[in-house]
Amino acid sequence: KLLNCLESLRVSLTSNPVSWVNNFGHEGLGLLLDELEKLLDKKQQENIDKKNQYKLIQCLKAFMNNKFGLQRILGDERSLLLLARAIDPKQPNMMTEIVKILSAICIVGEENILDKLLGAITTAAERNNRERFSPIVEGLENQEALQLQVACMQFINALVTSPYELDFRIHLRNEFLRSGLKTML
Repeated sequence: KLLNCLESLRVSLTSNPVSWVNNFGHEGLGLLLDELEKLLDKKQQENIDKKNQYKLIQCLKAFMNNKFGLQRILGDERSLLLLARAIDPKQPNMMTEIVKILSAICIVGEENILDKLLGAITTAAERNNRERFSPIVEGLENQEALQLQVACMQFINALVTSPYELDFRIHLRNEFLRSGLKTML
């Protein structure tokens, strides 16, 4: 039931005028994020939960495909953390969408967005007792998911080239190498 509703919403977010998206965004974004958070917090995730997560990610992607939506996503503190928490190499299609979204945010976001994004990725990794970039490197290792590999490489490039300071770029690059990227290359 929820899956059909989310698919219908995704179509509406994609095909309706920006004014409709604006009206939806005032309360709708919070509801989408609430639902995603509920699904991510579930201990035992069933197959339908994963499908619903994927549809929610698609809705968020469609929502942020305009200036208003992007600003609303960036303005909500939970959005980046929930996107980072939803990164799962075991769900290659969903992870592909998420890293594409995060890459776009890196490139078009405001000045301090990199700090917020890295903070969200770090917090998500700490919840799972992992290195913060290990899921991205795992996505690169998935030989069956070429689109995921490309999206992960684009995300790595977006992250590493975003900082203004050369030392911080080198720090991020070295952290990726320590997370397993070096053995893949």
